[in-house]
Amino acid sequence: MENLVNTGMATEDKRLWIGNLDPRVTEYQLLKLVQKHGSIEKFDLILHRNGPLAGQPRGYAFVTYKNQDDAVLAKEVLHNLLVGQKNISVTWAHSVNNEEPDKPKDDLVIPALAMSKAEQKTDRTSQIQAIEAKLKMMEKKREDELKINETVATKPPVISQYQQKTQNGATSVSTSTTNHRSVRQRDRYQKPYTKSKYRR
Repeated sequence: MENLVNTGMATEDKRLWIGNLDPRVTEYQLLKLVQKHGSIEKFDLILHRNGPLAGQPRGYAFVTYKNQDDAVLAKEVLHNLLVGQKNISVTWAHSVNNEEPDKPKDDLVIPALAMSKAEQKTDRTSQIQAIEAKLKMMEKKREDELKINETVATKPPVISQYQQKTQNGATSVSTSTTNHRSVRQRDRYQKPYTKSKYRR
């Protein structure tokens, strides 16, 4: 147990925090800069994990040297050095607040934002309901299409239907004309004041 504590303390004596970094300084450039002062055990450039700046540097890094003397030298030389357009700040990592900035923090609830989140949730539920309704409509449409296909399959072809209609129409026209003639003839003979022609 004591060995673990001692190794932890020894690591803290070799670990530096480098802050106030110019965002345009790349990880490679910073690594080359700190390697000039001794061999490195570990190097971490901290990046934004999420949000609009995801993947971009947060403006600080941690460097652990293999040798404590190298760490002391690097701290003295690099502190307040102009890198890019900013003077970097170099201190011992254990002197920086133990609660590292990349540690997840509790969400700050602002009432107006909380309402907008609730609205977003309701929007999501309404979107889900709309999608479900659309799926149901699509299923119903598919069933209707199947019914249409069934009726087409069971009915005779369109040409034969048309021919049947024209034949039926022709017969009905002929019967209606004959019926009309017979009615006219009957009317002529049944009028009350008609005189029959005198025949010789």
